[in-house]
Amino acid sequence: MASEPAARVPEAKRIQIALRQQIVEGQRVPGTPLVERSIGEEFGVSRLPVRQAIQGLVAEQLVVPGGARSPATVRGFDDEELDALSVVHATLERLVIRWAAMRRTAEQVEALRLIVPETALDGAVDAAAMRRAVLEFRAYLFVMADSPILDELNQLVGARVTQVISHALEPAVAGHYLEALYRAIALGDAELAETVLGEYIAPGKFDSAKRA
Repeated sequence: MASEPAARVPEAKRIQIALRQQIVEGQRVPGTPLVERSIGEEFGVSRLPVRQAIQGLVAEQLVVPGGARSPATVRGFDDEELDALSVVHATLERLVIRWAAMRRTAEQVEALRLIVPETALDGAVDAAAMRRAVLEFRAYLFVMADSPILDELNQLVGARVTQVISHALEPAVAGHYLEALYRAIALGDAELAETVLGEYIAPGKFDSAKRA
C-alpha cells in the first residue's frame, strides 16, 4: 500500500519561512521594502499568500507593517533594542550550549561536526556560507539541548536574535568560534564551551549593527 503523501505546506507559510530565512541571513537588510506584487512574482503566487506571510513576519517582529500606500519593510534595530538583544542572546546561548554539552550523543556530535565549515588553505572565507553555518550550528544546539523551555524561549526571540547575529557577523572570526565551540561540546566540557562563547560575545559584539 502506497504511503500517505506528506502534508503540503500552505503557500503563505512556505513564503514566510523563505522570507524569514532571507531576512535573518542578511539577504534582505533592514529597511528593504517587501512589495507584495514583486514577491508574488518571485514565488509564483498571488498577492494574498504573500500578504499573509508578511503579516506572520510582522508578528515575529522581523517586519514593520506598511501603510495604505507604502509596503511593509524589514525591521531594523535601535541601540536600546540591540543592547537588550545582546543580553538575551548571551543568556540564552549560555543555557543552550551548556545543555547541549551535557546531553550530547555521539551521533549528534558527528552531525554538529559536519556543520562546521572547513578552513580554506588560503584563509579565504565565504561570508554567505559562514553566515548559514553559524545559524545552522545554533539551531542544531537547540536540538541537542532537547529542552522544551529553551525551545519556547527561542520561539519568542529567536528570529530577532538570529537576525542581529547575522547582521553583526564577522566571518573570519566565526569559523574559529565554531571550531572551538564544537571541540568543547564534543568533549562534554560545558565550562570550556561557556568560556568560548564568552570570548565570542564579549561586550560590544553588536556595535557593528548599531553603526549600520
